[in-house]
Amino acid sequence: MMPITGYAYDSVSDRAEGAMQRRTALESAAAHGGVSYGSLPAQRLRAVLLGDEPSEAERARIHQALSETPLDRLATLAREIGLPFAALDKRFSDLFGSSLEDAQQWKLGGH
Repeated sequence: MMPITGYAYDSVSDRAEGAMQRRTALESAAAHGGVSYGSLPAQRLRAVLLGDEPSEAERARIHQALSETPLDRLATLAREIGLPFAALDKRFSDLFGSSLEDAQQWKLGGH
């Protein structure tokens, strides 16, 4: 068995990044939200962002989904669901008491 070289690793990484880019921003954020606290379907995330009330369990998932998604990707998500970014930010603030920017866990260069 051959060891994975930096070149092979870069190729695998590039393919993974390409696959992620095929997801919508909504799907990508929902996937982040489902990592630690259980599944978060993209359509449920959309419904909550548009005004449905989340359950207590969904609150943790939604917070993770949005706080771990870069702001530029959140701007894309807002456009995908038909909201101005300011409305998405207000919805987040109404749910969690802080702005999307203040809650960001993603920083340029990593977490």
